[in-house]
Amino acid sequence: MPFPLLHWLYPSALPKYLRTSRDGASSWAFVTGASDGIGLALAHELGARGFNVLIHGRNASKLTRVQEELCAAHPKVEFRTITADASNFTAQDIERVAAVVADLNLTVLINNVGGVAPLSSNFKHFESTTPAEMVALYNLNVLFPLQLTRALLPQLSAQKAPTLIATCGSAAHVGQPYVAAYSGCKGALRAWTRALAAEQMVAKTGVEVVYLVVGPTYTPQLQKDPNMKAGLMMPTAEVMANSILARVGQGHRCVAPYFWHAVQDGVLYGLLPERMADGIVAGVLKKSVEPKGE
Repeated sequence: MPFPLLHWLYPSALPKYLRTSRDGASSWAFVTGASDGIGLALAHELGARGFNVLIHGRNASKLTRVQEELCAAHPKVEFRTITADASNFTAQDIERVAAVVADLNLTVLINNVGGVAPLSSNFKHFESTTPAEMVALYNLNVLFPLQLTRALLPQLSAQKAPTLIATCGSAAHVGQPYVAAYSGCKGALRAWTRALAAEQMVAKTGVEVVYLVVGPTYTPQLQKDPNMKAGLMMPTAEVMANSILARVGQGHRCVAPYFWHAVQDGVLYGLLPERMADGIVAGVLKKSVEPKGE
């Protein structure tokens, strides 16, 4: 494993997941939430690096347009689509997705789907979060990736070769003001991925599990907020996707893929007292918080 302060200098380990199966099938990567933002950027990058890619979203027509865009950009690989509403899914949805994936030489699963889309605003007071919003938020960010991974894990572990489960989390897993319910989601994901990684290590399945601390990224969701702008501390989706693929497969169980986010989080949550760190985050986000009663 690379030393934590040096791993940005190491080349990507992604190629070890790109292989042909015994029956000649090429590798597939499955990216959830891939109709825009980081997920779409990941699909582009994986295609450019030789992976066939299964993309997931909830809007069939939008996915079809995205598939056409990807196929045109990367004609040497294959792209397929699968639809499911991650914020309101059923056991039958998971079974249907698993049945589609069963026919693929799946070597990479990226649980990218998530975020605060079920909320009326990106940032709001916890008491203003409705019960319906909380249910949808936990379905989207916690239950869907857990149920999906549970369904696909036997297929990944049966290969007895390097396979990857990467789950996009957030620094909010430490608990951040004005995203309290969302913070709980990411805290749950962080604990789950660590436990799953340990189980796979002991079982020697070859399945590598990593939690990605994805910081603020200028995706369509944040582009709706006039207070948010792309910059050094808020990279584009394309920059974040490249950072993610550069950090996977290096033995980490938890890693902030984008260098400047790692520096920021290290100072904020590693060096400062909790009250001070929380006050700084609250001050930054307060101007974007939905007023109570709206």
